[in-house]
Order: sequence, then structure tokens, then C-alpha cells
Amino acid sequence: MSSFSFLALSWVPGTMDRVQFTTAGRRYTVLLRHIEQTTVHAVSDLYLKGRVILQVSAEHHAQLMGTLALQVRAVPA
Repeated sequence: MSSFSFLALSWVPGTMDRVQFTTAGRRYTVLLRHIEQTTVHAVSDLYLKGRVILQVSAEHHAQLMGTLALQVRAVPA
């Protein structure tokens, strides 16, 4: 059984194919197509509102934080 967490995703300024989220004090950037695998509705909300909160499995969360991440930055305190 997988556990789930919530991620708040927003557009990376100046892009049409990258989104970012913050977790554990770091900001991650991933391609939109990696989020689309989770739910089609995420894309609609991103285009309309610029931000969406998704429930993702622990496995997908780990993938987004690891091999799928394009950029990782520490979030200023």
C-alpha cells in the first residue's frame, strides 16, 4: 500500500513545459509531462490558475525528487 503526499506545483517563470514544487526545504523543477502522468486535471488547473495542489504517491514523489528533477535549489530561510 502506498502512502500519499500533497505537492503544490506552479509554473517556472518564462516556460511552458516546466513546473516547480518545494519539499524538505528544497525547490525542484520537473517537466510538465511528468506531472501529467498523475492526472489530466492538473494541466487544466495549471493553465487556468498557474498553481495546483496534487496528491501523489510516495513512489512518484521520490521519482520527482530524484531522477526526474531538472534543477534542485535550496529555499532561502
